[in-house]
Amino acid sequence: MKGREIDFIPDRLIAEPVVFRGLTDTEVVVIIITGLIFWMPVSVLVLLPFGWGLFGVGIGLGLAILTLLIIGKYLQELKRRRPDGLHIVYLKKLAQKKFSFINYNYIEESQSWDIRRDKPVVRVITETED
Repeated sequence: MKGREIDFIPDRLIAEPVVFRGLTDTEVVVIIITGLIFWMPVSVLVLLPFGWGLFGVGIGLGLAILTLLIIGKYLQELKRRRPDGLHIVYLKKLAQKKFSFINYNYIEESQSWDIRRDKPVVRVITETED
């Protein structure tokens, strides 16, 4: 160290810690909240005509946890042996490919330019004055 300056900082020192099935805390919270937002109303609305609407809350919570387990397993396999953050790029590319209204400006096709001329270009020699 030169004075108060640090020469070496490990790469993963500031990285978010893995909490559950290879997921970080933020990913777990986002999956649970999204699952609750989707499954709670669906399960309550399905059971409401039978008079069991309150049980829909518990079933919705259970389905949100099941969603965490299934998506966690998928993301665990997706993240395996890849650098940090590469799964996000993969999911963005997949979303751009599947849905036409999503655009992350990833180039998906390889193309080459062509001048489309039938005849070769004849070089015109011009004289320059010295």
